[in-house]
Amino acid sequence: MCLSNIYRSSDHTLLMENTSKIRVENGEIVLVDLFGRTKRIFGEIESVDLEGNEVVISCEE
Repeated sequence: MCLSNIYRSSDHTLLMENTSKIRVENGEIVLVDLFGRTKRIFGEIESVDLEGNEVVISCEE
């Protein structure tokens, strides 16, 4: 199973661990973790490292 950690680009703050799904809906990035918890973030995906299981998002949060 591939799970990723999501980080904010400006300061590399962890936004969500064990993320299993990422969707984009109406300009929002929707993150869903292994336990079904959801977080919505206004921003843009900057990079995705599939090998390192890391996604970096540019956002204000």
